[in-house]
Amino acid sequence: MKTTLKTSGFAWKTYALICGISVLFIFVCGIWGFSILRAQYSLELKQYGNIVGAVLSEYPGAEQTLLNAMQDTNYSRLNKGFSILEKYGYRENLLMTDVPYYHSALLSFFSLLLIMLGLYLLLTALCFFFFYKNRQRHEWRLHELLEIYLADNYSVLADQNTFKPIFSEAFTDTLFKLGHKLMSKTQALAEERDYTKTLVTDISHQLKTPVSALKNCLTLCIETDSESERTDFLERCGRQMARLENLLTELVNISRLETGIITLKQENTLLSDVLTDAVNAVYEKTLPKHITIELLDPDEESNAHTSLFLDRRWTAEAITNLLDNAVKYSPAGSTITLRLHRFYSYISLEVEDEGIGVPKEEANRIFKRFYRGSHPVVKQTEGSGVGLYLCRRILEEQGATISVKPAAERGSIFTIHLPLPEFI
Repeated sequence: MKTTLKTSGFAWKTYALICGISVLFIFVCGIWGFSILRAQYSLELKQYGNIVGAVLSEYPGAEQTLLNAMQDTNYSRLNKGFSILEKYGYRENLLMTDVPYYHSALLSFFSLLLIMLGLYLLLTALCFFFFYKNRQRHEWRLHELLEIYLADNYSVLADQNTFKPIFSEAFTDTLFKLGHKLMSKTQALAEERDYTKTLVTDISHQLKTPVSALKNCLTLCIETDSESERTDFLERCGRQMARLENLLTELVNISRLETGIITLKQENTLLSDVLTDAVNAVYEKTLPKHITIELLDPDEESNAHTSLFLDRRWTAEAITNLLDNAVKYSPAGSTITLRLHRFYSYISLEVEDEGIGVPKEEANRIFKRFYRGSHPVVKQTEGSGVGLYLCRRILEEQGATISVKPAAERGSIFTIHLPLPEFI
């Protein structure tokens, strides 16, 4: 996510001002130095002109001699000239400081050089000072922001446009990305903590009833003297053990599915094979109630033989949970109907029963974990409330959906939309 920041230009304006002053000062010093050199050059020209004028005034015939001497690059008469000038204090190794006008020029030059050096050191010290103070301020603000993050306080992320950059806009943008990442992780941990707390509470509640019933049955079985009563209590213990085993199996499946331990292995599978596995899993439960399961396919079973990209085992488990609920809450002698319809991008599977039905206000809640309906028959029937939740999770993991609506006369219609392979 790109963060838009309001730029604070105080530090950069300060640096630019210092650099501008330095450049201006160097420019002024250059002009000053050039003016000194130009003044000395003009003075020398005047002196040379004065000497030539004086000599030629007294000795007009010496003009050619002076001209030849000025053009003599070998300086053939240099020694003769210095031997004469030495009488007046001018010698070949004469220092510049011994010449009056060069002396003043050197004083001006070195004064200017010292001033330039002093100002340069001052400006350098100011630059380092501002850089240090600015860096110190940025480090403090970075420390303050990280302390806010460590305190799980992410209010600063709500209004990023007024936050001044730390070091640079790119660095600040990265800090805000880190804050959003930490906030997401914190929220996820809080949700996971709440989820774990709820899960433990729900599991404890679900295990409490069968364990308590099993404990009571065992106690009565031990205390009774009648063999028939002991047999009856043992049968009750067996039923509670079976209920407890089924509950634990469903809880383990949910836990493994939610934590990613179970990985759905989707592959090309015939829908008819999935339906056969599901019907076979509940067939024995239909016999005591004489319930019939029939398949209606308008396309003469062509839909049932469609190859879908599914995990055969777990998809059959999801449909089995639907059929198991249909058998459990349907009256004896009723019919459970499976209908298949093919659409452009999916195949629709309807599971219709003639049971107690699902109230409209509970249509979404029945797919939540551990939720059981409010109907008296539901309360009297053994169950854990995880079958439909597990069914929804398995289907949604594979891109399918499930919903429920009331049947035309009585019962419910659960509709599963299974995507065709080319639309996954």
